[in-house]
Amino acid sequence: MSKRSSITDMRMLGRAVRLLFSRLDPERAHALAQEIARTTAAQDSAEDPVRSWEPQWQLDRGLGRARRLQRLVHSPAWRSHENTDTPHRHLPGHAADFLFAAVMNLAHQMPLSDEAHIFRLWYLAVRATCPPENARRLFGELRHLPAHQQLAAGARMLAAVTSGPSFEGTSHPRLSPQRPLTNHTVGESG
Repeated sequence: MSKRSSITDMRMLGRAVRLLFSRLDPERAHALAQEIARTTAAQDSAEDPVRSWEPQWQLDRGLGRARRLQRLVHSPAWRSHENTDTPHRHLPGHAADFLFAAVMNLAHQMPLSDEAHIFRLWYLAVRATCPPENARRLFGELRHLPAHQQLAAGARMLAAVTSGPSFEGTSHPRLSPQRPLTNHTVGESG
């Protein structure tokens, strides 16, 4: 996969995460999540794609659906339906499971965007039987909440991270500014 393609996939992933958390169009979020999972899957690897995951996520019982979908999107059967008119809508799995597979695919290709980082931690807080400490600190205990409250927690965290001051040339204002900050205040000429 080319770097340009990975950047495009990361942008599409960010849109899908925002759409999922917004709960405005669940069908579109699901279709976009399946598409991003498909486009980020390695096309030529015979190895189990889950082996590239961190060891604790390879074995966590709560991530079973994500592991199954990760293997599915890497399978020849999935790719054989890419160019047909048959939509993948009937595949089992929640949009979040497909997005997690895409995040895990992209994590080894390039630095993750703010949306991808937040989503990954949110997903682990929601699905993992033993979420990492940073996911528990950010989201608390989400596993036993209704889905709409889980999604609302993700939306709140995403809004908090992305609502900082905007820097020209970046869609990730707080975590990865593209140019150095200056000490100029509003109204000062530079």
